[in-house]
Amino acid sequence: MIEHTNSSRRIIEMEMESSSNLGENRSYNVEDCKYTRRHKRKRKICMFILCAYMLFTITSTILNFTVFRPKRPTINLNSITLEDLAVSVDAARFKVNLNITMNGSVSVENHNRASFQYEDINPYIEYGGQEIGDVHIPAGKIGARTTTTMNFTLIIMANQISSNPNLFSDVVEKGMLQLTLYMKLKGKVKLNVLFKIKIKASSKCDLYLDIRNGTLANQSCHSKIKL
Repeated sequence: MIEHTNSSRRIIEMEMESSSNLGENRSYNVEDCKYTRRHKRKRKICMFILCAYMLFTITSTILNFTVFRPKRPTINLNSITLEDLAVSVDAARFKVNLNITMNGSVSVENHNRASFQYEDINPYIEYGGQEIGDVHIPAGKIGARTTTTMNFTLIIMANQISSNPNLFSDVVEKGMLQLTLYMKLKGKVKLNVLFKIKIKASSKCDLYLDIRNGTLANQSCHSKIKL
């Protein structure tokens, strides 16, 4: 009778251990399933972010070369006037002294759908291939599809132009002084966070100064642009 009771207890204990093991296995399987679901969810999120980034990059590239395709800003000399002209001739020494002051107006036109940021502009003037005067225009920013006008005053350095051997002939005999004005523009157009386009533009103007009448007889300008 006692042996039968002990056998029953053993059977009950074995069943309890078996149930406990099944519970542990069931708990482990649930946690494993939760980990698998979390892993799949993270993978889907990563794939979604990657696809969104690729779509953004492709769309931006297409827009940058179609709708937002970079266009060339232009720099133009609107006008230049002779403010002051003082001439003195030393015929015995074949020497001429000139003091020239000119006022000018330069416009920079931005054709892009984005702003254009330009560096310092330093127009300078030459006579016979020698620089005889310059002026400084500080850097700035031009809004999309906007034109900015800048005024400047250019003073010819008398000591540099007087040293030119052709000056006496041009002033006394011809009565006409040919000067060349150069303007260079450097800057960049920021299309978006990824794309920036650097642009260079230059303009050359030939000026013909009538010494006898003290006027600017003629001018002609040519522009050159590089992306």
